[in-house]
Amino acid sequence: MGWQSCPFLVTPKELQTAFEPFNLVIHNACVSIDYTNTPVEDFLENYSALYERLINGGVFDGSYHALLKQIAFTSNISDIKFCMEHELDGKWVKAMKHDKQSVLPYLAPFTFNTYTENNRLYVSTRYSYLAYSDSIFGYEVNFPKFSQSDADYYGLASEKKLNAYPDYELFRKNIIKITKPFHFRLNGDVKKTQIRISDEVKAYLPNLHCIKCKGIEIL
Repeated sequence: MGWQSCPFLVTPKELQTAFEPFNLVIHNACVSIDYTNTPVEDFLENYSALYERLINGGVFDGSYHALLKQIAFTSNISDIKFCMEHELDGKWVKAMKHDKQSVLPYLAPFTFNTYTENNRLYVSTRYSYLAYSDSIFGYEVNFPKFSQSDADYYGLASEKKLNAYPDYELFRKNIIKITKPFHFRLNGDVKKTQIRISDEVKAYLPNLHCIKCKGIEIL
């Protein structure tokens, strides 16, 4: 299965606005037996710490890896089911149930890297954020992108038929409304990217480690 994504960097307050219609859910780890959802304020506290470190030129090695969290979201918390109840380190835990219709859009950090091929400048946001934590630029929202074999497996015409696709589209539109594409110049080449940045964030971009270490000019 492939993935479609919308990478972005916005302020914590702007992200809070984009989250307004949604509940947040941990989708990739066990949770306590009484867990229902993650308060938006809890995730924003983590995002705020990551954001401040980014705009002040920090990287995310060592103990700062703890800031690199994923979170899923949904507009209908009643659709979320849990299973796999078991004891772990003396406590009872559970995990979100995954099936063909329970796929949720989720946020995760993304990296920014440039490379040249056949004298053309390219941008990649696909490097692992854990392996290349010094290249982290911001967060991205991710959702499946079906191939024909995926469509056959799920019995759906496309990923747009998944229950959570409208949530992905709504969040993406919320981000697009408050951002613009990130443009830059490197070694005389101008590049327009798919990364979305807000006006307030743009002033801080030269401070990002992944920007200043490459000598990039923000446009």
